Amino acid sequence: MSELLKAAKAPSESERPLRVLQVAGTSVGGDWFHDQVNGLARRGHVVRVVLPGPGPLGDRLRASGIEATIVPFGLTRRARELPQLSAAEFRLLRLIRAFRPDVIHAHLLKAVISCRLASISCSRSLRVSQIPGTVHLHSPILRWLDRMTLFRDDVVIGSCRAIADQYQEMGARRVAVSYYGCDVHRLDPQTSGVEFRREFGLAMGTPAIGMVAHMYPTRLRAFQQAGVKGHEVFLDAAPLILARTPGAHMFVVGDELAGDGTYRRALEARAAALGVAGKVHFTGHRHDIATVLAGLDIVVNPSLEESACYTMVEALLMERGVVASNVGGLPDTVQHGSTGLLVPPADPAALAAAVTELIADPRQRREMGRRGRLHCLHQFDIEATVATVENIYLQALSDLQQARFLRLRGGPADYPIGESDV
Repeated sequence: MSELLKAAKAPSESERPLRVLQVAGTSVGGDWFHDQVNGLARRGHVVRVVLPGPGPLGDRLRASGIEATIVPFGLTRRARELPQLSAAEFRLLRLIRAFRPDVIHAHLLKAVISCRLASISCSRSLRVSQIPGTVHLHSPILRWLDRMTLFRDDVVIGSCRAIADQYQEMGARRVAVSYYGCDVHRLDPQTSGVEFRREFGLAMGTPAIGMVAHMYPTRLRAFQQAGVKGHEVFLDAAPLILARTPGAHMFVVGDELAGDGTYRRALEARAAALGVAGKVHFTGHRHDIATVLAGLDIVVNPSLEESACYTMVEALLMERGVVASNVGGLPDTVQHGSTGLLVPPADPAALAAAVTELIADPRQRREMGRRGRLHCLHQFDIEATVATVENIYLQALSDLQQARFLRLRGGPADYPIGESDV
């Protein structure tokens, strides 16, 4: 990553602004997408966005001056939905032809697949897929679909090193790493947590441990015992934490991003069955995340699959103690023994032991938090991560132009196959 950051640069005066089509597979949440799109626009590029439906993400982008178009693309197993999705695919194809982008950059699987198919109408565009997570690879059908269309990508950007490595092994033509950055200066570790603690009747000395994550119910077999984000692991660890620290309180911050509430009710029932309902608070979605984090002593991420994780970045920017699963991109953020503690995934006992270690040693917790903030200020600053994405565009476009020139001259088109910018 450091090599990419050193190489990142703004376009020179001789380089025209790029026309960039950014396509996301979600219309809700998506702070990571919103910040990248706005960062590219600030750097002078002409950015247009496509989303699969109306929602708060599109509203926020339009409020920032970004043109956002709704095209209801998607994936389905239902035959009756195929005509509608086919029509959406042709609409995306026509939009690409009309916009004539230099870069088509897709995020999340249904956007990635749709863009791989629709970009056939614009062969001169650089085709980029940015992969924020690999949960879909646990589905045989989705894994097959991803592999079979992967050849359409010129560049696959992993949102952490582990994802980039995985796609290189899958045969991606070229891979790179770019973290989803954020405004690292918007979170102030001096923010008071008194208001949050008062809301739940906690004294300032009461240990408060929180998990901040959306709840993602899934039918994938790999996540039937515990969901993708590992909420069940956190709840199962709660009795073990309370056995060692009886006064502690646990917080489940977040809710279902989509769903009818069934999964949340199942989690609440699990807490009750474990006998910890009085010590585990389900807060629902919160918009005062800085105040919430300021009120917590320790933030955990027991995910079974994860990228570098916005929540862990935010927790470290607030100088909180953190404990996370040793999976995916979490080690890129939580450096074991330096900025936090890593534990094996799906291991409530290990999670509880790490949490109680940090509860018992406030000095270690504070030092890790300070080092974590410095690490995140450097690695996840939105200006640096957007500069990295821009540099990936420029380098790959230059290589494509060189390969086309060589083909016109009758020579070998030596576009770098299997190259890694990691």
